[in-house]
Amino acid sequence: MIMAEAIREISASEARSKFSEVFDAAYYGNPVVVRKHSKTVAIISMELLESLADLEAKNDTLKARRALKEFLKTGGTPMSQIRKELGFD
Repeated sequence: MIMAEAIREISASEARSKFSEVFDAAYYGNPVVVRKHSKTVAIISMELLESLADLEAKNDTLKARRALKEFLKTGGTPMSQIRKELGFD
């Protein structure tokens, strides 16, 4: 997805007073960053949120496959060692 505009940054009070404008911007693919004191959030479209979730799931799958490949190559850690490292023995 290509962003049509630079990401807009506004205060929480401005977001509240211009909610419809913020909603429309995000809906049409233009995220809005909202700040309230030291807290920051991004208002994004569902399409972008779903794309991010898909990317995260693909990344998790890739990490799991790499971990499985490493496990099959080198073997695992015995449960007794794990328990000892965690202080259960």
